Amino acid sequence: MQTAIMPMMFLSGAMFPLAGLPSWLHVLTVVNPMTYAVDPMRQAVFAHLDVPAPAAAVLNPGVRWFTQQVPVPAELRIVTALGLLLLGVAVLQSEKAD
Repeated sequence: MQTAIMPMMFLSGAMFPLAGLPSWLHVLTVVNPMTYAVDPMRQAVFAHLDVPAPAAAVLNPGVRWFTQQVPVPAELRIVTALGLLLLGVAVLQSEKAD
């Protein structure tokens, strides 16, 4: 379990901002589902902070697909859909175990 969780945590942007990453690392962060759970929390925190615009651009870049920034409601839908999908897989796996 730790083998999967630790890399996902580091690549989610929870430990460091996602701005300025190399392109190959940016692809890994966009594929990481934990990124879509961390970014809405980061957006909520930065909405209440008085941070200069250049610093906010570096510390809170948001998630981008190509040149488009992913809106927070879309990120929440992604997290919800993935959670429901994985819940369904867990239910099916527990039924098979019986």
